[in-house]
Amino acid sequence: MSTDLYSTTYTTLERMTRIHQRLNSGGQFPNSTLLAEILDVSSKTIQRDIKFMKGCWNLPIVFNKSMGGYEYSEEVMDFPAIKLTEEEVFAFLIARNSIEKYQGTHLLEPLSRLYEKIIVQMGFKQSDRMKRIKEYISFRPAGWTKTKYRILDKLSKACRDRREISFTYDYPSKREQKRKKIKPIQLINHDNVWYLLVGNEQNKPGHFYSLARISNLKLHAATFAPIIFSVEKFMENNFGIFRGDKVFDVQIIFDSFAAPYIKERKRNPSQKIKDRPDGQIDYSITVNHLVEIKAWIMSWGKHATVQGPQELINELRDELTTTLIKYPRK
Repeated sequence: MSTDLYSTTYTTLERMTRIHQRLNSGGQFPNSTLLAEILDVSSKTIQRDIKFMKGCWNLPIVFNKSMGGYEYSEEVMDFPAIKLTEEEVFAFLIARNSIEKYQGTHLLEPLSRLYEKIIVQMGFKQSDRMKRIKEYISFRPAGWTKTKYRILDKLSKACRDRREISFTYDYPSKREQKRKKIKPIQLINHDNVWYLLVGNEQNKPGHFYSLARISNLKLHAATFAPIIFSVEKFMENNFGIFRGDKVFDVQIIFDSFAAPYIKERKRNPSQKIKDRPDGQIDYSITVNHLVEIKAWIMSWGKHATVQGPQELINELRDELTTTLIKYPRK
């Protein structure tokens, strides 16, 4: 939806909400002239709004000739600007409060404004339930991304309009910065961190860039041809956000302590789990990078035993050996 259409739609719904509030307060009998003055529109606009409210939302609006204004002919308990089922209300509640994940970021304010605007257009009973959601549902993020909203906003427009961009990028491992000029094709939020997927010289999806490391962003006038691809297919062998060109078939034995927790989450479509009689499980998964799965395996400590590939076993052995040196027995 374009910005102009969104603004027009929101203004219309807000105006109808205020008309409803006047009619529902009782004893006021506002006419189109009075409502037009209050809402700063023409009388014809008010008449069109009321016609829509009566015809499309079946609201019992009547004109009281003796009082010279409109009223509800019966009690209206709810305003049907947006009608939701019980399941939809709950789903919206979850989405509404998921913005807690963005505490401390520039995304919190615009997200909060968006949800509050939607809530204004809901029925009063539904909006009351929205306010009570924090009594029984909360979100506890593990951390917050440092992405700035203005960068996210600019990049989203660049992706949409297929405009080339340039920026300065931090490489922490190399302790250096480089200027990049690339083709942005998709923004991806992984584990509450924003990444930008860009196109390569062959006009295919290439590398990811962390938005938190981007600075001095510039949008160029030059555009590029559409890059047609499926992000699901492109990332089907990802364990996380890291992506490589080599494929690894990883096999791990998790003991009976870890097994129930491992079963709770599927990392990618290739994941397979086979139960053992003693409560342990055989876990297999195909990945295209070892960095993230290695860290994940190490987080399970003695509860995980890697069976292959040998390259991963060697990396784990080296990592653990180096780590143990830092913790000598005393």
